[in-house]
Amino acid sequence: MPRPTLAVLALLSVLVVTGCSGDDADKEPSSAASSSASLSAADTLVQTALQQLDGGDDAKARATFENVLELDPDNVYAHYNLGLLAQDAGDDALAIKQYDAALKTDPDFTSALYNKGIVLEGEDLEAAVDLYRRALAIDPDLAAAHMRLGFALLHLGETDEAEEHLARGVELDPSMADVQAPSYG
Repeated sequence: MPRPTLAVLALLSVLVVTGCSGDDADKEPSSAASSSASLSAADTLVQTALQQLDGGDDAKARATFENVLELDPDNVYAHYNLGLLAQDAGDDALAIKQYDAALKTDPDFTSALYNKGIVLEGEDLEAAVDLYRRALAIDPDLAAAHMRLGFALLHLGETDEAEEHLARGVELDPSMADVQAPSYG
């Protein structure tokens, strides 16, 4: 599985910073201040871990993401990236656990839906198809999800729908025309 690109990491960085900048007027001042401080520390650690990932230091990134979860146990980006690291290491059970934790916090997190689908392809292709469909229902312009769904549907014998998704994936991203179908154990 390809590692996330710098652009994706930068996008996640922006999302982390903007996602945690909301005003919470219902909290008492001391509670809001301590909550804001811990979120800022978690955000800073997420940024650091993303830089470590980009630099190829998976062990440091893993430790940093684990530290994020100590401050913010529901941090979607820490769970997601720990899932990526587990998936890259071939630990499918841990990857699924981390993607599930990310999805518990944000059920519409398309990257976690997509990557969990990839992990499940070998053991439960129908579940992977469901995850790709969910991701595409949220963001119909995910070229890679169209491709994975198309390949899975071809394997399942649903040729017409498969060809529609494969064509849409290539339409969205012409470089997808060279993508090879995964092998399904």
